[in-house]
Amino acid sequence: MVKGNLEEFLEKPVAATILPAVEKTSKGEEPMEKITEFMEKTKEAGATEENITSSTIIYSPITGYAGDISTTPDEVFSQKMMGDGAVLTPSEALIVAPTDGMVEFVFETKHAIGFRTADDVGILIHIGIDTVKLAGAGFEVLVTDGQDVKKGDALIKVDLTYVGEHAPSLATPIICTELNENQSIKLLKTGEIKTGEPLFAVETKA
Repeated sequence: MVKGNLEEFLEKPVAATILPAVEKTSKGEEPMEKITEFMEKTKEAGATEENITSSTIIYSPITGYAGDISTTPDEVFSQKMMGDGAVLTPSEALIVAPTDGMVEFVFETKHAIGFRTADDVGILIHIGIDTVKLAGAGFEVLVTDGQDVKKGDALIKVDLTYVGEHAPSLATPIICTELNENQSIKLLKTGEIKTGEPLFAVETKA
């Protein structure tokens, strides 16, 4: 750990995936040959998920707004220097456990927490940008290092007004810091999100 699935996916009907990608006839109907062609190309491109051997869902630890990690207003995170994941902008004060697991450590400055899921995925929750400079002000830690927690258990309470006024941004990266070469992130939701909703999946390929 760097310190400094839907349990399974609910597959959409084939038509919901294919139809937007093919041209329609003058009668507004999808020509079957185009649908067949699209399916074949998709299969050839490896767009099916047959080669994914496991998928760990990371649920949102925050109620607020979710975005692609590349939109984080800090290049250390936006360029994935510390790992891949998502960024959340909180609208409520409580940060909770994104899944069952263990609190590996809490920074002395209380602005970030290292977490390990029950199936051994390392996660860093970094609350706000440049918040290390607040020296702990605006944060109330509710857990201890090494503590086992369940999904939804409270981890940290944030004074959003104080942190918002004293830090460049409330943007909160949720990143996997130890991805293997055969692992990747699949963002499951952007926009408004509530605590406990699926945020992204850590997919492992064969």
